[in-house]
Amino acid sequence: MPNIHLILVEDHADLRDSLMECLAQSGYDAVAAGSALEFYKLLASHRCDVAILDLGLPDEDGMSIVRYLRQEKPDTRIILCTARGTTADRIAGLRTGADLYLAKPVEYAELEAAIQSLSRRIGNAGENRSSRPDDDWVFHRQNLRLIAPNGLWAPLTTQECRFVGSFVAAGGSPVARTVLLDALGYADDESGHRSLNAVLVRLRTKVAHATDFALPVQAVRGQGYLAHQLRGA
Repeated sequence: MPNIHLILVEDHADLRDSLMECLAQSGYDAVAAGSALEFYKLLASHRCDVAILDLGLPDEDGMSIVRYLRQEKPDTRIILCTARGTTADRIAGLRTGADLYLAKPVEYAELEAAIQSLSRRIGNAGENRSSRPDDDWVFHRQNLRLIAPNGLWAPLTTQECRFVGSFVAAGGSPVARTVLLDALGYADDESGHRSLNAVLVRLRTKVAHATDFALPVQAVRGQGYLAHQLRGA
């Protein structure tokens, strides 16, 4: 496991101190902030591989920190720990750019497992593709993302999840355009086929921009499309 540097952002002092004690006992290099302002000050002087964020901060909503990190520190992994546990809140956090969303109260064992999971991604991100055990793309339906072989990922819309999920369900077999149209809720007519093409073009562009890899979907004459080395999480 790589040497991971953490910044914990939690405004409740007792919880912050308790988590910091556990992180120190686990051997992590961690610092803590009680507000967004303190976090930004720490970020200017400390390395941050993983940020553990509370959404309900006194001076700034945690979502704005997520957006800032995604724009300015895109390699930083983000864990949201918050009492906002509704499905809508969770989806909003993941779509904003968080890697994982944990609903409070959070057991430390669960938080550490999340950190370890992200640590493996951090360790893999800098490796050459040939050193990886496989070159699979991984579709995380629950987290609304598609992870490339280099560990980078692209966020997916609901429609894009339906599109990618159709290939995972096919298990490596070609997927007919009519199947994709049905999955996306489009009619099998000229308008529906144009809409399907638009989804594919947007997804290719998004994936290439986010991961530096080409979407592993190719047209197969007379059969539809085929996805190479794509599996579900």
